[in-house]
Amino acid sequence: MSELIGRMQSQIKRTSGDLFLFTLKLISGAVLGLTFALVMQEMLGHQEGTELLSFFFVIVVGTAAFLKIAKRWSFTSVLVFDLICVLLGLVLRLYIMLAPGA
Repeated sequence: MSELIGRMQSQIKRTSGDLFLFTLKLISGAVLGLTFALVMQEMLGHQEGTELLSFFFVIVVGTAAFLKIAKRWSFTSVLVFDLICVLLGLVLRLYIMLAPGA
């Protein structure tokens, strides 16, 4: 009986860890998809009618692509990827703020 309870506890622990990792990947992919959607919206301009549909389409495709790419990544790999993305965002923000002629 104690062996059964031990297996159940380890299975619950593994499942909750996998769920947390998937949630982290989903949030990272959604932020990445949102970033791509905003970039595409600025590149294409503000069009009437198709703006919202294409915006959500790019978010969904970006999130799905990230989930597909990061399928085998561990928790550490996702955190390192997020850190690199944040650092690149800060560098781009610094470049935009210091860009000549802006």
